[in-house]
Amino acid sequence: MKKWMIIGTAVSLMFLFGCQNDQKEVQSTKVEEKTKAKEDNSKEKAKSVFTRKDRQIAKEKAEKFIVLLTEFHGRSIFSDEDNNKVHKELSQKARKQKLIHPESAFANPQYTLFVERTKENSKLILRRDRFQLGDNFREIYYTYLDVHELNLPISYISAKGVKHDSVIRFVKTTDGEIYILDAPMLNSVDLEKKDEDAYYDEYNRKEIEQEVKEELNIQ
Repeated sequence: MKKWMIIGTAVSLMFLFGCQNDQKEVQSTKVEEKTKAKEDNSKEKAKSVFTRKDRQIAKEKAEKFIVLLTEFHGRSIFSDEDNNKVHKELSQKARKQKLIHPESAFANPQYTLFVERTKENSKLILRRDRFQLGDNFREIYYTYLDVHELNLPISYISAKGVKHDSVIRFVKTTDGEIYILDAPMLNSVDLEKKDEDAYYDEYNRKEIEQEVKEELNIQ
């Protein structure tokens, strides 16, 4: 009788631990690795640094970013003076709302591809109903920089009916702040390019990684 009780207990424990392992696997977050395989064909794995709350904050900041752009609908970018005014006001408002990373900045409107494709008669055409945010985030881990980036698709339909697709790129600082690193009309550090540089430049790889981390202060 005792023998059967021991066997029954062992089976129950095996079942219990098996269920716990399955549950842990379901809850784990998969992070896409935007890097090339190393020489031994292995890839480093990394856990997600962006929580569900972080994604909510990112979505809210993306929506506020669109609202900010639409405030400049109809503004003239005909002259250098016009461009400088728009550039200065955009930057001031974005920083006041803590939308963009301190190392990011708005480009001069007349020199951005997004504005070139959407402007009309030297005026900014930034209608709210023509912007659309994607539904799904995509987290990227850059192996050779050891940093993460969160991407959210964004599109804009021009007056000619042409859809222009782009991406809003978010980062998380070491103190937990979520910022827009890059988006339409912004200039910033290209993490994908930096990661490729680090991959090909093995001698200076650590230096490139350290430079990015110190400049952006991100996870």
